[in-house]
Amino acid sequence: MSLLKTADELRRYVTVDSTTVPEPVHREEEHLRTHLLLPVLGATLLHWLDDQYDAGTVAPTDDTLAGKLLARVQAPLGRLAVAGSLDELQVSIDQTGIHIVSTDTQKTAFGWQIAALRKTLTRKGYQDMNALLAWLEANRAASPELEAWAAGEGQVYRRQLLVSAEQFSQYENISASWTVFAALVPLIRKQELFVLEPQIGYDFLSELRDQVRTRTLSEENRDLLTQFVEPALAACTLARAVPELGLRLTGDGIELAVARIDTDNSKEADAGLDQLLRARAFDAQHSADILLEKMRRFLNERASATRYATYFRLGPYRAPNAAVVPLNTPESKVYRLS
Repeated sequence: MSLLKTADELRRYVTVDSTTVPEPVHREEEHLRTHLLLPVLGATLLHWLDDQYDAGTVAPTDDTLAGKLLARVQAPLGRLAVAGSLDELQVSIDQTGIHIVSTDTQKTAFGWQIAALRKTLTRKGYQDMNALLAWLEANRAASPELEAWAAGEGQVYRRQLLVSAEQFSQYENISASWTVFAALVPLIRKQELFVLEPQIGYDFLSELRDQVRTRTLSEENRDLLTQFVEPALAACTLARAVPELGLRLTGDGIELAVARIDTDNSKEADAGLDQLLRARAFDAQHSADILLEKMRRFLNERASATRYATYFRLGPYRAPNAAVVPLNTPESKVYRLS
């Protein structure tokens, strides 16, 4: 199945001098369908769009819901498929080996030009994915197909409290990067359990998760999330990500995965880089600790049987004026650590 069949459609997003979509681009598109589009659209909505496109009843220029969805799907598909197939496009393979194009009027581009084009197309393609997800959310009630997406398979990116790269970037700058956020998602879910759950209780965390997933946040929970929970979760996730994502496990061992803003990321890391990384992680964790403390004080001052009731009944609620029982006294026979 293909959602990008003609060169004219591809030229809407990438400048190509071809009368057809090159075969390597088609193969890369098939890969992207499975690994990028399917988790976002879900099988039902993706197959519905396939059927509309194959039947010839929709085009990316149509001012219809299906046409608008197709255009937003083709944008990342076209740019990322070309970016992912550049290596194959610049060579040809036959029984005598691998060859490049070199004639009196045409030759293969320089390596730096290919790398620059790949970077540009990749950046724009993942920006298109952010735009696609935002469009789906904004139009989730516009048709039965999108309503089904929102109620079912569209929940795949709402299994944690921070649901998008753009939302994460409101608190910690990741430049709204789709790929960075995708790498952070497992850490976000881990930090929810390891850091946030001890602060608010498992039942209240489950309530917040359910309301985020089903888009039914109460006003009081929305205030709590935007003021404290989301910025604290973003900060502690970043603090954990700096050391964890800075190393990459490969088949050859453990590699340092720190990019440099120059033309040669293969250079060794600068002296002192480890100190900068530690300082950034420490600063993020310090911010998270302050926000979590403010959140607990906020909840303890306002929670009651009718407001933040789950936290009040089942969470670690402590009345603001409750006497603090010392953990250890001069008479303690056993010294206990907090």
